[in-house]
Amino acid sequence: MFYKYLPRYFSLLLIAALLQSSLSSIFLGRANAQKIKGFEPAPSNPPSSLGGGVRGLFDPPVGEPDPTVSIGGGRRNSDGKCPKDRNNQPKDNQASDALEQQLIPLLPTSKFGITYSSNPKFYAYIPKTSAVAVVFTLENQDGQGIAQKRLELTNTPSIVSTQFDQPLEIGKDYKWLVSVVCVADDPEDTFSEGIVRRVKPNLALVGKLEKASDIERVELYAKSGIWYEALANLAKLRLAQPNNPEIKAMWINLLKSSGLESLAIYPVNK
Repeated sequence: MFYKYLPRYFSLLLIAALLQSSLSSIFLGRANAQKIKGFEPAPSNPPSSLGGGVRGLFDPPVGEPDPTVSIGGGRRNSDGKCPKDRNNQPKDNQASDALEQQLIPLLPTSKFGITYSSNPKFYAYIPKTSAVAVVFTLENQDGQGIAQKRLELTNTPSIVSTQFDQPLEIGKDYKWLVSVVCVADDPEDTFSEGIVRRVKPNLALVGKLEKASDIERVELYAKSGIWYEALANLAKLRLAQPNNPEIKAMWINLLKSSGLESLAIYPVNK
């Protein structure tokens, strides 16, 4: 009885062996295909070079504690218009919410930046306005005003800057505000604000800065998270060489870091 089914038994063994051999060939072929250049996994995207990439030129500082001062209501910016401007503006004008229509301190998205300088420069974008001047105010950690500067406005929209005579102390946070001055008093007290912290310079970075070119210095400050120096040095280059394409691209890229690239087309006043 057993011998009757023996041929069928050997046939099944032969089929199983052939099937196993076929499957092994398939898996071996796939493994070898991985070694072929066309089948290699796509490499990860390389890190962006200085001045390039989607993130922009600036990298936030690493290891800095949160600011010890706060800004009102988390408001990013405010309307820089006077009552006269608002009265003449169409009620259905949706452009009033556009970035270009706001009073904006030039800062990282957190509205907090660090500096090595005791007297850093502060920059702000002023929209089209009938205001006659802007006022920059510096406050200490207790919210007390310790310095103030007024700048007369000659053309808007534009980017303006100032420095306070009051030196900043290392390790302390300060709030600074920029507000518009209208012909008539504005009861809304239109202003925007930001935070600055002076930190002790990194000696290794200082050594690199001493050997760097003007453009390299901007990149070093930006990639080290030193916002105020990166912005001030680049703004100085922008003024000196307004038609330099490399400097123009860097200016756009630095502002892109804060989502402010649309402001890059406006002039920087001396």
